[in-house]
Amino acid sequence: MADINIAAVLRAGIFSPNHIATDAAILYAVVAELRKRGCQVNVYSEEEFCNATIDEDVVLAMCRTTKAVEKMQHLEDSGRIVINSGYGIENCIRMIMVRLLSQAGMPLPESYVVDTDVDVRKMLTNAGFGACWVKKGDAPTHHLEDIARCRHPEDAQEILHEFFFRHISKAVVSRYVAGEKIRCYGVASLGWFHSFIPFQSDGEDLRMQYSSEALQEKVKEICMKAAQLLNVDIFGCDIVLDKHNECYLVNFDDWPSFAPIRKEASRAIAKTVLSRARKAAKNHRI
Repeated sequence: MADINIAAVLRAGIFSPNHIATDAAILYAVVAELRKRGCQVNVYSEEEFCNATIDEDVVLAMCRTTKAVEKMQHLEDSGRIVINSGYGIENCIRMIMVRLLSQAGMPLPESYVVDTDVDVRKMLTNAGFGACWVKKGDAPTHHLEDIARCRHPEDAQEILHEFFFRHISKAVVSRYVAGEKIRCYGVASLGWFHSFIPFQSDGEDLRMQYSSEALQEKVKEICMKAAQLLNVDIFGCDIVLDKHNECYLVNFDDWPSFAPIRKEASRAIAKTVLSRARKAAKNHRI
């Protein structure tokens, strides 16, 4: 594969709150795997990618700025291999993601996309909301403050006021689900998947239940279906398992840091890049 040229694009630091080093580390690990296999890989910052003429056959990018995502979509439309798809990254904007996954009947917590300049307290109270999450809905997360856990609708309203003054126009308000959080990582095109319970989240130890092979397969099925619906190949997500063994998809990320399993993940990502490049070469696309 020495004749395959790849552009690897780092995520802009503004989109990696508290994770700049770990986000960069997974991309450099993939770059090392690809170079070891004879590929020519050029590394760009997100800003450099936006301003450069990209001649490489494959674009492997962690981008999230609007300008970079639009460029990825243009390159994809022109026939380049782009991983993750720019269209998939756009689908991960929360207000879009909630709509797509809800329409497909995915097991999400009850959620509402709301304007940040309206009073939602009555709506949330009538819906029986107590504790809930309020998350930035109209663009990717910039700050840790873009996601807030609230005790009741009044708290949620205060967060929406803060979002409004920060020029965030839309938010997603989701019912809080008590249970054990399961962290999941995957490369959908390979069927590669890894999940684990990183910590005890709500005082109910459900680790024994998660040792069930059937339950692990259920979690994998949910995550892989979400990746397919959103058109995202390299992904991370969080599932909450409640005391009734019901699973809820509470978060989905395009290309996470894979920090606990970086070595295994970098090999899987490199493998899917090479597989797609070989397929394109066979079809005389590159």
